Amino acid sequence: MRVWMILAVGLVVLLIVLLVVVLCSKVTIKLDVVLRKDEYKVLAEIKMIFGLITRKYAVPFHLANGGIELKKETVPVDQGIPLGSKEQKDSPSRTIRYRDYARALLSTKGFKKWMRQTMAAVHLMDVRWSTRIALEHAADTAVATGLLHGIKHTLLGWMSYRLIMEELPQIDVVPIFNGPPQISTELNCIAKISCGKAMYAGLVLIVRVLKVKGGIRSWQNTLFKA
Repeated sequence: MRVWMILAVGLVVLLIVLLVVVLCSKVTIKLDVVLRKDEYKVLAEIKMIFGLITRKYAVPFHLANGGIELKKETVPVDQGIPLGSKEQKDSPSRTIRYRDYARALLSTKGFKKWMRQTMAAVHLMDVRWSTRIALEHAADTAVATGLLHGIKHTLLGWMSYRLIMEELPQIDVVPIFNGPPQISTELNCIAKISCGKAMYAGLVLIVRVLKVKGGIRSWQNTLFKA
């Protein structure tokens, strides 16, 4: 009887230790955003529990009808199925509309406070933001280049106030004076948050959403429309 009790206590202690280790581990998100002619996509790699769980996603999209339309070929990359291949399952496109998104957020009580608290726990590093721009006239291109520099520094300055910026971001705006009118941008960064804080933030958000009239179903109907 005493042996079984010792084993039971040992098992409980082991489970507690494992739980503490998991909660103290980091959730790492590597994000690559590409916006250029005929190519709009987000590449995300998520690692949890010291890399034991890894997921990669490619999310092509385009801007249309006052929102962001996620294309049909949005699938996890780690499934080994090339984007656009015939083996992919045909799933309906979904559109996230700006006005619906704003309405859903405003209807969630305490969302701003939740966002501030969650962002304060995020560590941001390896931020690289490069933009290439060309307008019809060289003078306009030069003015736009300076304006973009200002916008980027202002935005990243605000982010450094809200998040924990581990290192200075790399910002580039490359003017193209001899090319056709165009604009393209590429953003790369790595964000980390402890697994415990991420789980807590998720639970708090779920509770807040459930308090909204209609709950999670109302959020889904508002944000995602085929």
